[in-house]
Amino acid sequence: MNLITRAEWDARKPTAGYVRLSATRGVKIHYTGGSVPADLAGPDNHDRCVDLVQDIQRMHMSGGRGEKYIDLGYSMVCCPHGNTFMGRGPHALPAANGAGLNSGHYAVLALLGDSGLTEPNDDLLNALVDAIEYLREHGDAGREVKGHRDGYSTSCPGDPLYRWVRAGAERP
Repeated sequence: MNLITRAEWDARKPTAGYVRLSATRGVKIHYTGGSVPADLAGPDNHDRCVDLVQDIQRMHMSGGRGEKYIDLGYSMVCCPHGNTFMGRGPHALPAANGAGLNSGHYAVLALLGDSGLTEPNDDLLNALVDAIEYLREHGDAGREVKGHRDGYSTSCPGDPLYRWVRAGAERP
């Protein structure tokens, strides 16, 4: 696993303490929605992944989607270079699954959109599996792997990624 710590991606500190989760039924997979640069997966573009994770954290903490979060809403974030960024991490309640749904599953974000970069590459899929395994080992996540749309009315995590989830979310 290529884990990028919060210090390494220069995460802002949460504005309040996390609600502790003892265990979950599993993990829900998300995508950014919107446009993600089509060339983000280029071999020299990982620094743009770091920028994107920081931008998402800023947006979540400023209330950019109508709700202000104490931190990045996701447990972990995965990029198309095979890296996994620590978000809220294990045993912390995520904020991205939807009201009333956060305690059931950790939230793992793939840096994919609904335009631009929309198809997950093998490095991204491997990073997602790494995140799922990490949350099972360190956060007592159960065996379920679902898409955000399973239980919440949304197109997330997009059709290409959702097909992978429905097919068993296995390593490529």
